[in-house]
Formats: sequence, C-alpha cells, structure tokens
Amino acid sequence: MIQSYPLTTVVVVLSLFVYIWVAMKVGSARAKHNVRAPAVDGPEEFQRIFRVHMNTLEQVVIFLPAAALFAAAWGDLPAATVAIFWPVGRVLYALGYYREAGKRGPGFGISFLSSMLLLLGALAGAAAVLTARI
Repeated sequence: MIQSYPLTTVVVVLSLFVYIWVAMKVGSARAKHNVRAPAVDGPEEFQRIFRVHMNTLEQVVIFLPAAALFAAAWGDLPAATVAIFWPVGRVLYALGYYREAGKRGPGFGISFLSSMLLLLGALAGAAAVLTARI
C-alpha cells in the first residue's frame, strides 16, 4: 500500500495516532478518577473520555478498509483528500465530547461523512469494474 498510495498511508497512520491518543486519554482518566479496570463506570468526565475511545474504535473499523478500497478504486490523491476529514473530525469529536456530550455532533458528522464517502466510493469503483466486465 505504501508505494502505491503514500498519501493515503499518511492519512491512515495519522488516523491511527488519533486512535492511540484517545486510548491513552482513557488510561489517564482511569488514574485521575480512580476507575480500576475492568470497570467502565465512573464520574461523568471519565465516561465521556471512555465513550470517545469506544466510538472511535467503532468508527475506525469502517474507516480503515473503506480508505484502502477507495484508494484502490480511485487513486491515492482522491482517497487521501476524502480520508483526511476522518482524523480531523475525530479530533473535533473528541475535543467537543471532552467538554460536553452535546458538543460531539459536528466532529462525529465530519468523520462519519468521510467514512461513508469512502465506502460508497469503493462500492462505485467495484461496480464500475464489474460493469466493464459485462
């Protein structure tokens, strides 16, 4: 993937660093609020930090294959251009949710839209190839 899709690779790596950041925030929040594993319940601040991590995990499993498949269908620059909105949206989602649960919407929308465009684009690319074979 790296030689054929270097820009997409950079965005994917950046996205994984965002995921590592939100995961590490949970560890810090556990220490700060004395929430011992495997407990996932604690003060509201801890719960918001934990939900950012879990929601990011839920979303990354859609984003990663969608980005790779879109890149294979449409090329590196188009894939990276759409995919860059995922880590940006995830950071906005996290920062908003860390402040207040009601502030998570814009970041979620940006990252989710990026994933859906990548997924639909991958499907369109596959449909184009299949149509050409018929």
